[in-house]
Amino acid sequence: MKRNLYLNVQDKETALQNFLSAFEDISPKKEWIPVTESLGRITAEASYARYSSPSYNSCAMDGIAVISSHTKNASEDCPVLLAPEKDYLEVDTGDMIRPPYDAVIMAEDLIEAEGGFRIIAPTHPFAHVRAIGEDIVTQEMVLPSHHEIRAIDISVLISAGIHEIPVIKRPVVGIIPTGDEMIDYRETPEDGRIIETNSWMFQNLVTENHGVGRRYPIIKDDPEKIRSVVSDAVQDCDIVIINAGSSAGRDDYTVHAIRDLGEVLTHGVAIKPGKPVILGKVQGKPVIGLPGYPVSAYLTFVEFVVPVMHLFIQQNARPPKRV
Repeated sequence: MKRNLYLNVQDKETALQNFLSAFEDISPKKEWIPVTESLGRITAEASYARYSSPSYNSCAMDGIAVISSHTKNASEDCPVLLAPEKDYLEVDTGDMIRPPYDAVIMAEDLIEAEGGFRIIAPTHPFAHVRAIGEDIVTQEMVLPSHHEIRAIDISVLISAGIHEIPVIKRPVVGIIPTGDEMIDYRETPEDGRIIETNSWMFQNLVTENHGVGRRYPIIKDDPEKIRSVVSDAVQDCDIVIINAGSSAGRDDYTVHAIRDLGEVLTHGVAIKPGKPVILGKVQGKPVIGLPGYPVSAYLTFVEFVVPVMHLFIQQNARPPKRV
């Protein structure tokens, strides 16, 4: 098989724009999952509260629930003695406040006395009381769409009575490492052998960008085997990455596999490192050949795989760090 020559090397912006334009029909899909398993997922639509929180008027402090009008004349010069049940009930934080009691006095502000508690300052209705819906009101929007769910959001959702939530389905990214010289990391490297690590980097980069990585076994430099695995991966995945074999070597078969199965949109981009990247389309799905050199692999993943993943989740890329 003859060498792959870069006949039409494109600048990065043009290559990326043409690549994304080829998949304008891609749109996010929705799935429902338990709220308790939703950390890091992206909401597909807004969620609205089923319950108010709190759902009743509750004590915000430990102390006594009082009838506020019975405290209006209290002062340091003229303390007021409050009698149990007649004027107050002892309460703890979170207890329900029931009429005729309408306020709470903190335990720290009470003076124990025979027959009850003395107070030296008046209080007012709803002092130290959490009113119904103070945190969340029924039918209030709890989370907007396209929001990345945080740990604190899960607590709020549960408080609002939301048990399942619609989230954007994560794209499945097939990762196919290739190369006669590549071995599994659990094997001992000998002369001429290299531990394959890129696929693990890709899998975790996929996870960081709201996708699901599906690693395939290392494929030898055999054009038929590569073509067969790519064909199977396209059936099972939303995006397929073929790592290594993208350059102009005698055993670089990635571009031929993509061309045989679909269409090569770009082979060669004017970036260094990363020039040999291949951007293709097979059965309407993005298929990307990434160089084997780890720095090139990382750079081209960030520049080309991440943007196409964002088509599936409608999420903007995080701005790069600048120094």
